[in-house]
Amino acid sequence: MSSGRFAIATHALALLAQSDESCASDALSASINTNPAFLRRILARLSQAGLIEAREGRSGGYRLARPAKTIRLSEVYAAVEPDGAIAPSPCEPNARCPIGSGIQRAFDEVAEAANAGLLRGLAQKTVADIALRAQHLGRPAPAPVKAG
Repeated sequence: MSSGRFAIATHALALLAQSDESCASDALSASINTNPAFLRRILARLSQAGLIEAREGRSGGYRLARPAKTIRLSEVYAAVEPDGAIAPSPCEPNARCPIGSGIQRAFDEVAEAANAGLLRGLAQKTVADIALRAQHLGRPAPAPVKAG
């Protein structure tokens, strides 16, 4: 089941990729249109993974820990979705059943292969790639206002 954390984290990183200065979580959450407290939990995971740096205080905020072109989307995904895309069943199968006794191990093999494929695909793109693509697909920036 998808949590949406990866999409939110990618959005925040793409925003940070466009700024040379620190960006406050309120500004990031305004663009993402999400709860700032929820976003801060995601940003904490990105910080723990070494993808962003956080500074507290009045002039604090977040910034990328390294250039956007070196941050692979697979790293972002691993930081915010450590359990992968496919979760095991919450049920405890009947160990006396011929299927139930082996289903967890069989399913784990399938989930591991699927998650590995997902990470391989995400490793092909960087934060810089997605930021550039988002700008291309988004609204054009407003033209500067000329003085009268």
